[in-house]
Amino acid sequence: MKRQKKQPDWDDGRTVANMNVEGMPWYHPDSGKKVREEDKPTRKEKRAMIRAAYLAYLPRILAILFGFGVTILIVYLWLNGWSF
Repeated sequence: MKRQKKQPDWDDGRTVANMNVEGMPWYHPDSGKKVREEDKPTRKEKRAMIRAAYLAYLPRILAILFGFGVTILIVYLWLNGWSF
């Protein structure tokens, strides 16, 4: 009888990384690209995702605009002879 090697407890044999790499003999370019109709987001879900992205970036955009505004104000005052 052949003895089997004992695997560690954390190893369950699953592969985490995608092994379908271009250039390998087992490469299939069309595998994994089939999207089922029920997996596609609806129009309402797409709009909700876009809105959430805009809301996530809004504080950053406002901070950048505020920084530019303060910089322009300082340059304007500096060029008109005001000193700090």
